[in-house]
Amino acid sequence: MDLVQQVVANLEVETGQAEKGVGAILMAMRMAVDRATFEKVRAAIPNHESYMGRALMSGARTGEMLGVMGPAALLAGLAAAGFRTEDVPRLGRIVLEHLRPAVGTDVVERFLDGAPALKG
Repeated sequence: MDLVQQVVANLEVETGQAEKGVGAILMAMRMAVDRATFEKVRAAIPNHESYMGRALMSGARTGEMLGVMGPAALLAGLAAAGFRTEDVPRLGRIVLEHLRPAVGTDVVERFLDGAPALKG
């Protein structure tokens, strides 16, 4: 099962909403990690650009803010994508556990430190 389908199954959301949520997290991660690390993310999630684009389009001004501010604007971006606050930690866990083998535990933990909304 791919990442988006895991989100759909676990959070009972539509595919488009799952793609926006994954994209919002990936955009925040892109702002928080170095280029070499994000290349590992790209390899782990082949459709990452599509998901990130959907996240930007989901919130107009919120999406613009997410692209500029990264993890600090993540909760606003996820809200614009239609995620309830109580579902954000579960979404974060699904996405970051998918990425952990590619980027390593230390990268995931540093990212979570900067994006506390994903911790719950």
